[in-house]
Amino acid sequence: MAIEGAMSRRDLMAALDAPDWSVALQAVAAADTRIRGSMVGDPEIEEIVAKLVTLAGHTKWEVRRAVANAAAHASHPIFETVLATLALDDNSRVRQAAEQASLRRRDSRHASTLGKQHEDRINSILDDIEARFGGRGRDAVKRAAEQIANTFARELYHEVIKLLSPLAVSAERLRTQLSAANVPAEALAQEADRIGRRVAQLRAVLDAMRAYTAQPALGIKTEVLREVIQEASSVALESDGDKSRRPSIEINVPSSILVDISRARLVQALTNVLLNAVESYRDVDSLKPIEVSADLQGALVAITVEDSGCGMSAEAQRDALTLFATSKPNGTGFGLPLAVKIVESEHGGRLSIESIKGRGTIIRIVIPKHDRVDRP
Repeated sequence: MAIEGAMSRRDLMAALDAPDWSVALQAVAAADTRIRGSMVGDPEIEEIVAKLVTLAGHTKWEVRRAVANAAAHASHPIFETVLATLALDDNSRVRQAAEQASLRRRDSRHASTLGKQHEDRINSILDDIEARFGGRGRDAVKRAAEQIANTFARELYHEVIKLLSPLAVSAERLRTQLSAANVPAEALAQEADRIGRRVAQLRAVLDAMRAYTAQPALGIKTEVLREVIQEASSVALESDGDKSRRPSIEINVPSSILVDISRARLVQALTNVLLNAVESYRDVDSLKPIEVSADLQGALVAITVEDSGCGMSAEAQRDALTLFATSKPNGTGFGLPLAVKIVESEHGGRLSIESIKGRGTIIRIVIPKHDRVDRP
């Protein structure tokens, strides 16, 4: 039975119920066309949507993937649940379709809500770029910004799904245990603890994302660099989870070095760098101190953080500055990328890494002594 041309609602519903999966597949495609741009609450459309929700559990992956594709084009809230389920499907093509559909739904909401809220601010920035570099410059920046935003959203989605998947498994296991007889309280407590840890990790990722995307008022002032590094050192040591065994931090920075910085932001960047250094000693016998030094290089200030921790391979060094990439069990992948953003985008500096696996890591931060970043 082939489906051609326009169909009546009755024929469409019959095709969606067809035992032949190929007919149901074609019917899902026809339903996709029917529900695009439809309004929530239309009785006829709601009936089609309900049928699509049922087909999300079809035995053929082709049908499940078609449902995910259809969900991308409808505003009905029920599809959020459907896509969350399909994102955990056994078939990789179905999972990919569900992820892409979720992104398309996000983009649609973004265009209708956040886009309107920030339209004036974004247009003001683009107008300034156009005044400096012309219409082509404006278009190029807009395309690049959209690509970056989409990449960021896609990577974040993957990270959240990776955390939600085991969370869903734990919840289902806990549900099974609660319905069973004579399950030890200790087993239930352990499962609840696992869920709690995964929720905490998810919250940590989202908090780190918020910190990374924040655009605070910088408040550039002249500061004593040694005092800034001392503050970051204290925060890093207090933030370290393993207080029983950790290296000390030696600060060899003259009190005479003054820099124009946003103190809170540079403290954040240095804290992230120093905390990484402290944590690199986890599986290392030596507790040789972490050394922090600084010197003037003309109009620049160079800060060096050198540790004798586990070090990194060449691949790990590349990943260290990549969003979401982390080798730590509870890492978020935002620490060093945020430090790079603060140093380079907010202070016009540079952050670089040199590391040898098994020997340690050197991170160099170079910033202008005097503020020279062109701020909007």
